[in-house]
Amino acid sequence: MEWKEHIAWLSPMLATVVAFLVLYYGASMARNDRLRRTAMALFVVAFATAAVAGAFGALITKSAPVH
Repeated sequence: MEWKEHIAWLSPMLATVVAFLVLYYGASMARNDRLRRTAMALFVVAFATAAVAGAFGALITKSAPVH
């Protein structure tokens, strides 16, 4: 259960990193292929960590519901 909470913390951190990259580099990201691919990969990982944490949360709630 704690692992689910720790993995959930990564999602907003990674999304914040992507937002910072977009604000810092702006339009120059369109010309920099490596930076653009890195930002896309980080954003996909952010969504994946949110999905994993949500799935774990649903499974934990299903096996040990709070009454």
